[in-house]
Amino acid sequence: MTAWLSVDSDDHQHFPSRRGHPNRSSDPMPGWRTEGYQATSHLLESTDRFIEWVRDGPNVTIFLLAEQLDCSEFTTRMNILLEMPNILIACHGWGHRCWSAWPENIEGFSEMLTAARNRISAYAGESWRPWFRAPGGYVATWMAAPLAAAGFRLDSSVNPSRWVNRKMGGDWSKVQASMQQNGIIERPWLTTWLGPACGPALNLFPFSFPARRAWRKNSVSIANDPENEETIALYWHLLDHERKSGRWEPPLTRLM
Repeated sequence: MTAWLSVDSDDHQHFPSRRGHPNRSSDPMPGWRTEGYQATSHLLESTDRFIEWVRDGPNVTIFLLAEQLDCSEFTTRMNILLEMPNILIACHGWGHRCWSAWPENIEGFSEMLTAARNRISAYAGESWRPWFRAPGGYVATWMAAPLAAAGFRLDSSVNPSRWVNRKMGGDWSKVQASMQQNGIIERPWLTTWLGPACGPALNLFPFSFPARRAWRKNSVSIANDPENEETIALYWHLLDHERKSGRWEPPLTRLM
């Protein structure tokens, strides 16, 4: 299977323990619009390490949060990445609201999609792709139709593991079917026999051990067109690049 590499731009304040979830967050953030974002030093330093790693490296899609464009220090680094031919930009939402953890809200989700799409696409220009990843993997069947209506062609939110079915209303296959019915291509995340293999699971015991092996096995070939190529999604976070004193790298078989 060909791998599609992507990285989420979440900062520390975007963790579900801090923001966007009705039960898990210290700041549930019932609405979606946020203003005045300023990046932490951790994210800025991690982005610097990512820039060093990805320069002349593999094709990678960055799933960006629209609110992060409020921060000039962060956009300065994103401007460097936009100059690289191997970087594409997609949408991770506006402020990392965990949508499927809340009651169905088609109107609010649609408003957020339009605002985030317009802001990120205007910024990214030719590097923009109409692809979406739900913050925290919180996706539900009702989100497919608004995605299609907002012009998104691909979603990569499905984590087909029994450990996280609660994020998707109890059945990830129904979410996948809903995406297909609405003309949205779904590119689910890599999993292993144990469970999740992407995002936090890549560095979380005990999932990390089979995850790293699975990444190496599935990264022999790297894709850059997940709309037209059958791919499996391998994703991590910009913040991962602060691990190991800034020497952390995703466990790929080889760089393309």
